[in-house]
Amino acid sequence: MAKYYLNPTYVSTKKRFLATVNWILSRHKAPPIRTFRLTCDLNHSDEYTVEWFIRKVSGPNLEELNLHLSFCCSGPKVAIPNGVFSCTSLVTLRLKGGLIITPSPSAPSCGYDLPSLKTLQLYNVKTSDGKLEEILSHCTALETLILDSVCPYFFEVQLSICFPSLKSLHFKSHFGETLRLLVIDTPSLKRLDIQVVSGFREIRVRNLHNVEEASIDIHKQSFVLEFLVELCRIRILELGSSVFDCLPEAPQHSIPELTCLQRLELTVRCFDTRYIMDMLHKCPMLKLLAIGFNALQYIILDPHPSRKWEHPVRVPTCLASHLQVIKIKRYVESRDDRDFFAYVLQHGLVLESLDIQVDRSRAKGFPEELSLLPRSSKACQINFCWIPKS
Repeated sequence: MAKYYLNPTYVSTKKRFLATVNWILSRHKAPPIRTFRLTCDLNHSDEYTVEWFIRKVSGPNLEELNLHLSFCCSGPKVAIPNGVFSCTSLVTLRLKGGLIITPSPSAPSCGYDLPSLKTLQLYNVKTSDGKLEEILSHCTALETLILDSVCPYFFEVQLSICFPSLKSLHFKSHFGETLRLLVIDTPSLKRLDIQVVSGFREIRVRNLHNVEEASIDIHKQSFVLEFLVELCRIRILELGSSVFDCLPEAPQHSIPELTCLQRLELTVRCFDTRYIMDMLHKCPMLKLLAIGFNALQYIILDPHPSRKWEHPVRVPTCLASHLQVIKIKRYVESRDDRDFFAYVLQHGLVLESLDIQVDRSRAKGFPEELSLLPRSSKACQINFCWIPKS
């Protein structure tokens, strides 16, 4: 079984590297190539050479194709030959940067067939209209799917991610405006990571009841709530800063109860105690709460300056029975954070540690003041560490 792992750092020049690859592939006869991995920086004139490499290794025995390409200057990209998407033995396909998926002039239509493909990872890849949807429809055994900044050339009407076998999904898009509709229907999914910078017109999600770990960073409230309703068995949940921009304004009754959640990570732009307390009320089994301030916005304006700390009518169930660890990352002082800390220390009956990462120059006696607050849990330790200087 032939395996080639090629990286230009092991040769003196890129030109010599490409010539070496060409020499190897031109003379290779047997055994058949099953794994081909290529990492390379390319110039404008190199695209046809690399396309020939891909055609040469594509065949009925290829099991893994891993291409990580980047261009030294803007211009044409490497076109993935249609034959790659009819390799029936292909198990793993990773394409990253400087690549386009589009019908070739000589083969405008292609009988796609990827019955063995279990892992598909596309990073910064361009596609022609409808091509991604068509390829996905032939990946009947897919278990891991990564679509990271995959951009259609013109206007993609709909993208459906509907796989009964899919276990892990990572979807990140800076080009949401090019899609009218995103559909996710994955009954076997265990891990979900979705980040949408620009908004889709519509997102439909179904059958996410088996997801155990998820990261969500979407700026539209209705879409966030739709995901949370489907994630009824979630154990680990991360909500990004885009969620912070919309979810705090949602009525508390619209946020579903996450009865299995044990770890919650919130990225915030300021210390919004109402948002934090609302989420605690929805997580009765929570063991760990992590709150991280957006590292790119160190000086943060409170979007709700009139909002004051409100003493909760009832103590969140998790705080009285399950919550053991609270972590605050890149802490920035705000109006009512001390009231929040005093409350959780007073009502955290099983709390074991409160860990705070703070800027040494802005602490202003805060560690000493917090350490003097009374605690209901005798085992609770308050730990401080300093934010590393950049």
